[in-house]
Amino acid sequence: MEYHDPFYQLFQLNELGFKIISLLLILVIVIGIIILFIYRNRISGKKMMFFGAELILLGFMFNVILDFKFQMPILSFITILLGTLVSLMGMVKKD
Repeated sequence: MEYHDPFYQLFQLNELGFKIISLLLILVIVIGIIILFIYRNRISGKKMMFFGAELILLGFMFNVILDFKFQMPILSFITILLGTLVSLMGMVKKD
C-alpha cells in the first residue's frame, strides 16, 4: 500500500492546476503590457527596455520548461516577440 503524505499533496500539480497557473501567467503578462502602454509617458525608455528583456527571458524559460513546450508551444515565441517589440519601443522613445 502506498502512503501519501498530506504535506506532499499540497505541492502536487495536475493538468488542471497547470492550465490555471498558465492562464494566470498569461493574464499577468497582458496586464503588464496594458499598464506599460497606459503609463508610457511616465516610464522611461530604459525601463521599457528592461521590461522587454524580462519578457524575452520569460519566453526562453517557457521554451525550457517541458510542460509549456508541449502544451503551449507558441507561448514562448509570442513572449519573445512581445519582448523584442517592447525593447524596440524603449530604444526609440526619447527621454
